[in-house]
This record gives sequence, structure tokens and C-alpha cells, in this order.
Amino acid sequence: MPNTLDEDWVEGRASLGAAAGWTAEEIRLVADLGYALADYGRNEEALTIFEGLAALAPATAYFQSALGALLLRMGDLDRAEVHLMAALAADPGDPCALLNRGELNIQRQRPDLAIRDFLTLLRQPDIAANPDANSYATRSRALLSTLTQDEALLTE
Repeated sequence: MPNTLDEDWVEGRASLGAAAGWTAEEIRLVADLGYALADYGRNEEALTIFEGLAALAPATAYFQSALGALLLRMGDLDRAEVHLMAALAADPGDPCALLNRGELNIQRQRPDLAIRDFLTLLRQPDIAANPDANSYATRSRALLSTLTQDEALLTE
């Protein structure tokens, strides 16, 4: 007898979203709502939505990255780091996760790791080709500039 989707989910071979029968479009619409709530500063509500989405599809870098960014914004550095690391495990080049992990590393007084994250983001071919078209690149360059100036002051 073939496995059912529910059995696949229990065994870790399918996401909860697939087992629940959610379509990609339904998940995208809920993610859009979460993004809009975060954009309006309704962080707790956005957090609830992205926690649910991460439960539905835990390997999706975007959901993990969004959770990390929200938790960073809310000051929960420990949980933010867990989700940013999960996002980067799923997609090592995720610019949002790299930027946010860099900012988290600044807050945790780990400038060397922050610099590495910002440089990784800025060296991505699509960003390097057109850095002014990407807000993540703009913010990374600004933070990198500040960090390297601070590093220079420390060695003087």
C-alpha cells in the first residue's frame, strides 16, 4: 500500500503545507499579508503569520528570513539568530537574511562576522552587477562603511 501524504509528513518527507493541501498561491497570499502587516509595524500579527507559514513549509528560506527580521526588529536576538541561520541554511545567498544577520552580528558585537555577511551579500553576481537597484546592497554598503571606519579607529 503506497504512503499517503499525511504519512509522508509524519515521516518528514513532505511539508505540513503539502499535507494540509495548501496551494502555492494560498501560501503566497498569506505571506503577502504577513509582509504588509510587518510593513505597517504590526509586528506581533506578522510574527504569528510567519510562524504559521514556517510551520507549513519549514525549509522555505523566505519564511525563516522574515521571522528572523521580525524578531531582530522586536529585539529577540536569540530567536532571530535561529531563524536567520535556518534561512541561510536553505539559501546561503539570501540577501535579506545576510543583511539581517549582519545587523544582528553588529548588535552582538561581532563586527568581523557582520563584515563577512555584508561582503557576501555585496559580492553576489546579481547585486554586484547593479548594486544601486538593491536596497539590501545600499544598507549593507552603509553598515560596512561604518564598521570599517570603526575598525580603522580602533587600530589608530
